[in-house]
Amino acid sequence: MIKKESKPDRREYTLMIVPHQGQAVRRIRIPIVAVKYAVSFLCLLIVFAVGSFINYRYTINTANVEKAELETLRQDNGVQSKEIEELAKTTASLKTDMERLNSLDAEIRRIVNNEDTTATSRAGLVRPSATYTGQGGPVQPDIDTIKNTVQDLQAAISVREQSLNELKQALLDKQSRIAITPSIWPTGGEVTSRFGWRNSPFGGGSDFHPGIDIANSVGTPIVATADGEVVQSEWYGGYGNMVQISHGNGISTVYGHNSRLLVRVGQAVKKGEVIAYLGNTGASTGPHCHYEVRVNGTAVNPTTFLN
Repeated sequence: MIKKESKPDRREYTLMIVPHQGQAVRRIRIPIVAVKYAVSFLCLLIVFAVGSFINYRYTINTANVEKAELETLRQDNGVQSKEIEELAKTTASLKTDMERLNSLDAEIRRIVNNEDTTATSRAGLVRPSATYTGQGGPVQPDIDTIKNTVQDLQAAISVREQSLNELKQALLDKQSRIAITPSIWPTGGEVTSRFGWRNSPFGGGSDFHPGIDIANSVGTPIVATADGEVVQSEWYGGYGNMVQISHGNGISTVYGHNSRLLVRVGQAVKKGEVIAYLGNTGASTGPHCHYEVRVNGTAVNPTTFLN
C-alpha cells in the first residue's frame, strides 16, 4: 500500500509493505522528485519509442515507394532498350536499303553511260548543285524524333526505289530499242551509190537502188548494224554472198556482195559483231557492200537510221 505524506516539507511518497501476521511493517520512502524524474523518463521513453516506430514505418513506406519507382524505371528502361534495339535493327535495314539504292543508281548510270563525277557524291548519289543542308549538335534526339526520322526515311526510300526502278526499266526498254535499231554503219568506206533512182551502173538507163553502196577494199569487215537473228546467209543472185538479219518489229537488214560469210541461219548476232567480209560477188562493178534496211519487207532509205 502506498500512502502519500501530507507534510509539505518532506515532499516524498511512503510505500508501506504489510507483511504476513507477526512481521513488522516495512516503509519505503520515495522522494517525489524521483517519482517525477521516473515519470518524465518513462514519458520520454514512450515518445522515443513512438517516434522510432513512426520513423520505422516512414522508412519502410519510403523504401517501398522507392522500390516501386525503381521497378517502374527498370521497366521503362527495358522498354526503351527494346525500342532502341528495334531502332538499331531498322537503321541497319535502312542502311542496307540505301546501299541497294546506291547500287541501283550506279547501275542506271552505267546504262546511260554517264560517268560525270563532278555531280556525284561519295555514296554514288547525284546531289543538287551547290545546295548544302547539313546540321547537327551534341544533343541526342529523343526516341520519338528518331522514330519519326526512321519513318520518313522508310517512306523516302520506298518512293525513291520505285522511281529508280521505273527509270531503270525505261532505260532498259530504250536500250533494247536502240540495240535492235540499225543505227550504225555496216562498214567504213566511201558511199558510191545512194538510195533511190539512179543511172544504172550496168547501162540501159535508170534503175531504183533499194540501198546504199559503200566501197572499200576486199576483206574489210562487215558488221551487224543492230541486234538480231540471221535469217539468210547464202549466195543470192545479183546480191552475191548475202546476209539478211531480222531485228524484230518488222525491221531487217541486208548485206550484199560479200567475199566471205561468217554467220549461219538462226544465229543470234549483236550490234557491231562482224558477220562477213567485203567483196565483189554477184552483180557488182567493184568491191563494195550493198546495204539495205527493210521495214515489213519494203526497202527504206538506210540513212534515216544511221547516226
